[in-house]
Amino acid sequence: MSGKFFSDEKINTGRQPELDILKALCVFGMIFVHVFLDLGKDVMPTVIDDYLTEFFGAATFMICMGIGMCYMRKQSPSSYLTRGFGLLTIGQFLNILRNCIPNLIAYWIIGGNFFIANSLLILQSDILSLAGLSFLLMALLKKLKLNNTAVLGVGLLLSLASLIMWHQITLPESYLFRQLLGFIVITDAEAYFPLFCYFIFVAFGYFIGGYYPKIKDKDALANRIMAICFPLAAIYYVCRFIFEWSYLPELGSDLQYNMKPTPDAIATCLFTLGFLAVLVKVANLFKNGLPKFVMHLSANINSYYCVHYLFVLPVQTILIAATGNRMPGKVLPWLYATGVVAACYFLIEMNIKHWHIHFATLKGRQMIIFAVAVWAATVAITAYAYPRITEFANVWNDYLLPE
Repeated sequence: MSGKFFSDEKINTGRQPELDILKALCVFGMIFVHVFLDLGKDVMPTVIDDYLTEFFGAATFMICMGIGMCYMRKQSPSSYLTRGFGLLTIGQFLNILRNCIPNLIAYWIIGGNFFIANSLLILQSDILSLAGLSFLLMALLKKLKLNNTAVLGVGLLLSLASLIMWHQITLPESYLFRQLLGFIVITDAEAYFPLFCYFIFVAFGYFIGGYYPKIKDKDALANRIMAICFPLAAIYYVCRFIFEWSYLPELGSDLQYNMKPTPDAIATCLFTLGFLAVLVKVANLFKNGLPKFVMHLSANINSYYCVHYLFVLPVQTILIAATGNRMPGKVLPWLYATGVVAACYFLIEMNIKHWHIHFATLKGRQMIIFAVAVWAATVAITAYAYPRITEFANVWNDYLLPE
């Protein structure tokens, strides 16, 4: 494979500054978008909500995660299996804290279908569950000894299968079953990041991650990538925007974002790779290393995801219970989002320096007790909430949020 751009040996090891910048941008944007969507009302500009999240949303996170897999020290199927189960469990614990407890308390105090319906979102294909399932699938693919190219092929096949199944498969009547199925494919229940739809991004990241450590001339390679990827992605999206594609969901719709149909997914991969090449040039401008805040965002991406949501969804529940609606006006959500970023930074720093609370450090008996408690609570809350719901909350009805 040696040549102008690549070496036969791994020479590009360690942290990759362009990836750090990309992850930092995504984390920063994620917090603002979630505050705007969940706490504000008509705050986020439509161009951001409908189109920019196409390029800087969950797909980008998953591509970065796929690249990061290739830099993990432990590459055995068992290590991927353990990582996957850990992410699933942490995701469930977060769902209990951000969705279930606040909404159940509100339901017990004032009643209302909104609160009991949102408590059932303990079952949802969120980004952490997607990450966990992706690691479990990668454990299987590693067990089968598939190379990076074959993994990418699996991602493409699953993406195509999800698109075909949406059009051809009749779903069962049980809403609970459809919600559980939403972890795997798009359904009309809560199905935000199904594995079959989004694994293509993990696979693409894993594919390019196999070459990343062997890059010997990043600048020259970045020039070549930008010259190829941006024009191809631009041509595709111009055609996608102008012409009607009957088999694909409308560009910018919830269905399009959640499904990421195969042609859109490929174009997103091309754009992200091109943007990563741009960030290679940006990273070169920082001769003394990236700013501390950028590194902090990148290095603690999972912590930012978990902590920021504790300032969002519980606050949403409190506001709706107390006032019947979300934050008024356009200024307050912007100020609050800025405060959430600052609060997350402070709490994560305090944890690093003083508290040392890390789920990854749970071992043996501690991990078993924690996992059993989380999954037992999941079953118990589901059994309690499901029979009491008269209308279910999901992405398709905007979670029953007041207008």
